[in-house]
Amino acid sequence: MPWLRALLFLLLSFLNTAVCGSVIVMLALVAMHRRLRSPTLPAINAWAERWVWANRTILFGILPSMHFDLRLPDSLNERGWYLLLPNHQSWVDIVLLFHVFYKRLPFLKFFLKYELLYIPFLGIACKALNMPFMKRYSRAYLQRHPEKKGEDLKTTRASCAYFLEQPAAVVNFMEGTRLTEAKQLAQNSPYRHLLQPKSGGVGFVMSALSERMDSVLDIVIVYPGGVPSLIDLAMGRLRHVVMDVRIKPIPPHLRHGDYENDPQYRAQFQEWIQQLWREKDDCIEAINHEEACHARSLS
Repeated sequence: MPWLRALLFLLLSFLNTAVCGSVIVMLALVAMHRRLRSPTLPAINAWAERWVWANRTILFGILPSMHFDLRLPDSLNERGWYLLLPNHQSWVDIVLLFHVFYKRLPFLKFFLKYELLYIPFLGIACKALNMPFMKRYSRAYLQRHPEKKGEDLKTTRASCAYFLEQPAAVVNFMEGTRLTEAKQLAQNSPYRHLLQPKSGGVGFVMSALSERMDSVLDIVIVYPGGVPSLIDLAMGRLRHVVMDVRIKPIPPHLRHGDYENDPQYRAQFQEWIQQLWREKDDCIEAINHEEACHARSLS
């Protein structure tokens, strides 16, 4: 029975992505015509919202109910500009972020790995929605090809031009990859539950959208039963999620600056991010302690 439910969930999710993704791509082709861009953008966003709505319906219509401990501020605005900074452990993070912020924020725009562009329907649809695809280069590669240095910032710069046109909620997994113990050890991370944050892309988003950006949402996602995979989600094994969302004001001195060329601004921005990460790490530790105490009280 769980396998049949998982297959049905994956099949319906794929069909939903295929249909909505195809429509979004066709509308994006129409929007390439300069005179048709403005009237077409609302239709593109409407189909993106339909995709999220259908995924939520499939998720909660087929899978067993999960306990969702959601700690959310009351002042979120669907017409605002936000920068979302969640920790990253699993592909499930993305599914849950879309679910939680549906109709609470503008359609989420993720910074995505370049390889995801080749996922059928989804990759091209995300490109049509002007989500930035980031190609990561190793240090050794950049030494051999110095002309590739700064490519990520060029991609971010182009995407920010679109984010100015209408309300946007920009999501950046600043750790750059999903958390594992091996990656923590390789990085010698000073955090108990996080990898080191990478500030470059967010620094540019901040300076490019400083006049529009309302605030930063510091998001903590915790899976008390263990970090799930997409298969775990499809099989109905994910039964408990804690998501803590806190609004962080943007320091005035960081709203205007040149992250790429101003060393003093870059150092101040990195210190602010490190402070956010220390607070995020403490929050995860507190949630884990709270859940452990709750489990002991039930046993």
